[in-house]
Amino acid sequence: MNTILIVLHVLAAVLFIGPATVATSLFPSQAAKAHAGDAKAAGAATVLHKVSSLYGVLAAIVPLLGVAIMFTNSAYWSQGQFHIAITLAVIAWIILLLLVIPRQKKMMGSLGLLDAGDYDPENDRLDDTKWSKTKSQLSMFSGIFALLWVIMLVLMYL
Repeated sequence: MNTILIVLHVLAAVLFIGPATVATSLFPSQAAKAHAGDAKAAGAATVLHKVSSLYGVLAAIVPLLGVAIMFTNSAYWSQGQFHIAITLAVIAWIILLLLVIPRQKKMMGSLGLLDAGDYDPENDRLDDTKWSKTKSQLSMFSGIFALLWVIMLVLMYL
């Protein structure tokens, strides 16, 4: 059972965390190009936002499988790097859900690229004065999100 859970854990990390990390990293530059009028970048930003949102939520499976693995072998409980990695995974997921995706959504709303059902005119818009600051924040939080996953990867193989 332990081997199956480890395979699922690694597979989920590759399939969900990888695309979410790439999408969050690429989104700010594509959104900026779309803001400047590039239609191709607008399409890319739309896809990247959807990947960030969907795969980011699905990435929660990774730390859940990590905890499940710990329950299959009591030796994992005595190894601190696994506790740290799971904690960092939860922090990364919170950063994505509370800091990255909402900023992406505001930028998408400002670009007029949100579906009508997803768009709230009061919350999902940025005026031009806040665009640059939001882009910078989004780049920073996306970088922190990616860095946390790199640190976790290193911790898994110590």
